[in-house]
Amino acid sequence: MNKKDCYNHGFNTGYDIAEENRSDYNLMDDASKDQFISDMITHESEVYRQYSPFEFFAHDININKYPDELWDVYDNGVFDGIMQLVKEEVNLIKGNHE
Repeated sequence: MNKKDCYNHGFNTGYDIAEENRSDYNLMDDASKDQFISDMITHESEVYRQYSPFEFFAHDININKYPDELWDVYDNGVFDGIMQLVKEEVNLIKGNHE
């Protein structure tokens, strides 16, 4: 497992979790957007990590020579994936097409 793969896995996970739950929040409201980001991070760490597919991924990280470094990279990817979804949704609502 390398850093790039680890980051990409985290990014895709964060994005997918955010995409699944996006409709429950008003992302144009700053307080709701902040709550959404917090809730998605919590969902990833407290719900997503409880299922078998994640256990195999976690094992691959933990057997690495520097697991703490990879966990940080993964967590950064999760956050960035969530933020990418937020950016896309806000731009869509505002009519910006970046």
